[in-house]
Amino acid sequence: MSKLNIKDPKIWEDTLTSIIKKELGTPAVNVIKNRLLEKYGTTLRQSFQKWELVEDILRENFGDGYVRINSKFIAQLTGVSPKYGQDTFNPKNKNELIKLIGDPEVGSMLDQVLKDSKIIKEIISKSKVPQTTAYRKIEKMKQAGLLVEHGYVISHANKKIVKYTSPFSSFAIIHENGRSNIKYGPKKKL
Repeated sequence: MSKLNIKDPKIWEDTLTSIIKKELGTPAVNVIKNRLLEKYGTTLRQSFQKWELVEDILRENFGDGYVRINSKFIAQLTGVSPKYGQDTFNPKNKNELIKLIGDPEVGSMLDQVLKDSKIIKEIISKSKVPQTTAYRKIEKMKQAGLLVEHGYVISHANKKIVKYTSPFSSFAIIHENGRSNIKYGPKKKL
């Protein structure tokens, strides 16, 4: 479940509709609109403050496809997206993503990039995660869209070293009514 700070429901609806059409096809938009109305008595535009309703309908009708749509939707709204062939993390279920975000070492590394972009070496040294473990977890974070490329620095050997940031300004795992959900606040466009 995401708490997004979007003030214009039309932008929200247009962005989401565009992504769904591209990922799942035009008929999927009608399926989602009809099911939202049937199950929750709301339109797509009215549901913009209740992302969990849309997420439930996406999950119900398209299985793991909702994760890809969610990632692309957030990326488009925040202006941050994976580059250079980075794939979107496609966990088998939400629990995998919650487990990744809830990992203390991942949390420590995410803390390093919530405000500023950093190169991997800085992320590792400031988070004090063992190097081998850090590289393995950083790869998972990149695949999940928790780390995205954002600029670079030039090394002494005149090579570009990529800097990474998080597309989000905050994360929280919320446990309520026997369910775990992830809430996050998107950064302003980078």
